[in-house]
Amino acid sequence: MTETKTAGTRRYNPVVTALLLLIGLACAAAGVRQLWWVGRNVGSVSETAAGPKSVGEVAPSYDMYVNNLTSTALEGLLPIPKVYWLPEDTVIAPRPNPACAGESTDPADAAAVLASASELLGGQETVWNPEIAVKPGSAVNWYLDDTIFSITWKQPIQNTIFCFSEVKIAHPSQFRRYFADNTFASPIQYAPSEMAQTVNAVTALSGDFYKFRNFGTVVYQRQLYRTEGAYLDNCFVNSSGDLLFVHRGELTEEADVLQYIRDNDIVFSFCFGPALIEHGERVLPDTYLIGEINDVYARCVLCQMGEGHYLLVTVNGEPGYGNYLTMAQVTDELMRLGVREAYTLDGGQTAAMYANGKLINAVEFGFQRYISDILFFCTAIPDDGDGGTP
Repeated sequence: MTETKTAGTRRYNPVVTALLLLIGLACAAAGVRQLWWVGRNVGSVSETAAGPKSVGEVAPSYDMYVNNLTSTALEGLLPIPKVYWLPEDTVIAPRPNPACAGESTDPADAAAVLASASELLGGQETVWNPEIAVKPGSAVNWYLDDTIFSITWKQPIQNTIFCFSEVKIAHPSQFRRYFADNTFASPIQYAPSEMAQTVNAVTALSGDFYKFRNFGTVVYQRQLYRTEGAYLDNCFVNSSGDLLFVHRGELTEEADVLQYIRDNDIVFSFCFGPALIEHGERVLPDTYLIGEINDVYARCVLCQMGEGHYLLVTVNGEPGYGNYLTMAQVTDELMRLGVREAYTLDGGQTAAMYANGKLINAVEFGFQRYISDILFFCTAIPDDGDGGTP
């Protein structure tokens, strides 16, 4: 049988044609710009990394750049969302935008910010709500852009002051750890707020002060620097930003730790403890080697509420609120808040919380201890705001 083809006029949809043209122009512009950037930077030392970048390391940033440039070109025509992330070897995060930050002594002022964060929260409930009885006269601080929402407040509980910083991030790469001078066991230490400012943190918490003791397993930027799992609970953070606990005595051999890092895609770890809450269940031990868990003490806790959703906590006495709590009392309060995972970091004078460019809690003895490390959360929007320039 002979196939008969009928001649006719081919019709073009002008909207589709325009969209395809815009996509082509966006990708072409991205390619030219990226080739220029690669030629300038590959093999040189990055300002925000510990060493030179290879072409392979540039590829993820290029993918992000093309996605975001294309979505900007097609804004209002096709729903192509911008996706921001940070390469793992980034040390200095993008600078927060001052226009995205705010504070008020009236908690009701934060209600609009919470509503604006609904898309980023993705249906997750927050601990923060405008009905919380904050410490009288204290400020509620917040920061909100397309990649991060944080809100920080002081709350009297059991005649002491809990400082909370609740954080929701769009991508796990915005949850980071920083060693002083970006060096394991650096002989130079800094105040937590100094390190937070160095890395452009939106909000930060003092870490485990790993250098002060030889206990605990230390992983930083996927490298295993120390193996000691006999005496402390370790908190490992994977590439999804989840807290994974390995309890004391469970992982003591270097080969097993390296296998655990590979199997669970571990990016960094903390070594203080104990773990307080795991999968919503209380796991606080009766006794523990460090941390004075059965004494009253200033406290510091890292919590996870859900995917990309965290709660940073310090507990300090302040004038008029002179009580201090045991670790069991702190755990009770965190359980009431619905915390899913909770892990103790170094307390006492080490415990320090930073948000929106300033120290939040009243640190012990009135001044910050110089320590070796912090954890922090940052924006992923590039400083130039163009949606993904490496």
